This record gives sequence, C-alpha cells and structure tokens, in this order.
Amino acid sequence: MEKEKKMITLKSSDDVSFEVDEAVVVQSQILSHVVEDCTAPEYKIEEVTGKTLAKVVEYCKNHVAVVVVVDGGDPSSSSSDDDALKKWDAEFITQMDLSTVYDLLMAAHYLDIKGLFDLTCQRVADVITACKDHKEIRATFDIVNDFTPEEEAEVLKENQWAFD
Repeated sequence: MEKEKKMITLKSSDDVSFEVDEAVVVQSQILSHVVEDCTAPEYKIEEVTGKTLAKVVEYCKNHVAVVVVVDGGDPSSSSSDDDALKKWDAEFITQMDLSTVYDLLMAAHYLDIKGLFDLTCQRVADVITACKDHKEIRATFDIVNDFTPEEEAEVLKENQWAFD
C-alpha cells in the first residue's frame, strides 16, 4: 500500500502560492521543522518573493525527483543520475542573471537549503573569478568605490601579492 502524498502550500511575501509535496518542502531545514511541529496546510514565507520562491521550488522538485530515482532504482545507475543532476544544476544556475542569483542565495540561506546555497555561492565565486581585476568586480556587482585615490593605492600596495 502506497503512502498518500501530503501536499503543502507555500505562500511568498507577495502572496504567490505554490502547492508542493512534503518531500519537496523538507529539503529546507527551516520548513522541515515547521512541517514536523505544525499541522497547518499553508506556510507564509515573508522573506521570499514569488519569483524567487518559484526558483526554490523548481530546484527542490528536481532534487527530490533524482533522490527518489536513486533510492528506488538500481544503485549502479546512481553515478549517471549524479551527472545528470550536476548538469541540470549548471543549466539552472547559469540561465539566471546575477540579481536573481543573489535573491536565490538569500532565500537558500534563509530557508537553510544547503545544496541550493552552495550552488548559488559557487556561481557568485565563478563570476568573481572570471573578472580581471577589482574594477571589473566593482562594475559587475555595482559596488561603489568609497576609497580615496590615496587609500586605494595603499590597499593595492599592501595586497600586491594578490595581483601576482
């Protein structure tokens, strides 16, 4: 006899609702505790917008599907499933602009979804690594240079090792 799936509604800060399986929700450490402790069928997530929550749900659904296949399938095929998941993750994260990646990073941190948090952090690190110098990093992330020319020269001199 198959266990009936428990559906839970997640509501974003802008009142966009997502009805998802409990297995999707419990990927979040924060929400897994809420699901265990409460019986409410709906949870409002004030810190996450609908656009971002849609991406979180998409990520979690895909990761639940792979876990179910790996756990219920042939153990010898798990490496190909792992490769497929890595490919999906790469496509998922690289299709987004940096603003969306940042929002997703903040949501993953708030909801405590380790895999998604690691994925978004890696994307930011990759973008920084691809930049040629500190000026390009500032331009890419819209960081205002609040150093005087003298202070900037001093910092560059103190950290010359980083530019070798």
